[in-house]
Amino acid sequence: MVGEIKFVSSEDACGYIQEDLNPGLQEIVLKNPRSLFDYSVRDFKKEKKVRVSLIKYQEKEYILKHFYVSSFRFRLRRLLLPSLAYKVWKKYTIFANHGIATPLLLAAVDGGKRIFYNGTTCLYEYVVPDKDNRKLQEEFAVREKRRKTIWHTASLLSQMHRKGILHGDAKITNFLWLENSTKVNIHVIDLDDVKFVKELTEKQRLSDLSNLTFSLVWFKNNDAAIPRLCLDAYLKDDESWCRNKDDFLKKLELQVVKKLERRRKWHKKIGILHGSSSS
Repeated sequence: MVGEIKFVSSEDACGYIQEDLNPGLQEIVLKNPRSLFDYSVRDFKKEKKVRVSLIKYQEKEYILKHFYVSSFRFRLRRLLLPSLAYKVWKKYTIFANHGIATPLLLAAVDGGKRIFYNGTTCLYEYVVPDKDNRKLQEEFAVREKRRKTIWHTASLLSQMHRKGILHGDAKITNFLWLENSTKVNIHVIDLDDVKFVKELTEKQRLSDLSNLTFSLVWFKNNDAAIPRLCLDAYLKDDESWCRNKDDFLKKLELQVVKKLERRRKWHKKIGILHGSSSS
């Protein structure tokens, strides 16, 4: 049973914590959350602005994400706008209320206070997908499995859009694929660019759908049928907003071509052959 998320505050941090989170983790999160990186097993991302790691604490694994104070402007935004911990908690809550699966948020806290703010740390459950990115790409070579992947991911994106959720970076690697013999349950991750709107514009829909479609086309080495398959799956529950399906498909195909060209140029620049890495 998942506990309630409660607001907590100490001299060193404030934010939101699952009430049944391991007491030892709670203490670290409220005193020095960045010290959790001492338990890092491996890094998924390590940049100036953010670090994402798999950590192991008392034989249990978690995902740890920390947003650094990367500039004065970033610090100023955190002083003037709602706290980053609040925004993370709010996004998680909205997704949960809409029944869209995301990894369980265990803690989101801002370190320091006011002018002494020193970053925001988030702790999540570690969700192990039944099919990782490599497995999905291998299965994509099989026609029926390819259609299944397209159908479920594009349908989920359509569901998000109908609820006013714009992902902002809806590539296949931001969908964790969990599956058993009777059900597919996809977790949505990387919510940093998520926006909530009353109703998505056609341009916003195209932006998310083209990111997903491009990442799938990259899987299959430029299969021309994928954009139409994605759009068909995306429209299956609601196409009332789409004034001209053929025109929208042309726009989608054009966006995918542009993204492919940019990716190939970037790979050529860094000396990577197409197909050796997925998006």
